[in-house]
Amino acid sequence: MYDPEMMRWAEPIIHDVVSASYADLTDHRREVQFLTRCQTMLWRALLTGTGSIPLLQDEVLRNAIRLGLGEHRIAETNRQIVTELMLVIATRHARSPRLAAQASVQVAQAYGRLTGAKAQQQA
Repeated sequence: MYDPEMMRWAEPIIHDVVSASYADLTDHRREVQFLTRCQTMLWRALLTGTGSIPLLQDEVLRNAIRLGLGEHRIAETNRQIVTELMLVIATRHARSPRLAAQASVQVAQAYGRLTGAKAQQQA
């Protein structure tokens, strides 16, 4: 249930959330920009259901480790992305519960793919 319209507004929001999450890493701007791009690309793949999610997750983790970040920090950033997207969906579709539900399901499925791919990697 991919909605191309969602990517037009969701991708900039995802980028902003990721950028804000890692804003304290001021000594490593170039590396943080690359991590931000990677995590945004991961979420694009999650929301569209395309791309190699495990490969993108590995790339995010590798870059985060280079910056001294752990999996917990990445997971917290992903939770912030979900929260922000859900808030925007609620506001954007306040007069259309059906559209709000569809968009919310798309985000929930994306997050499920994220956690499912991580569980498969650990198995």
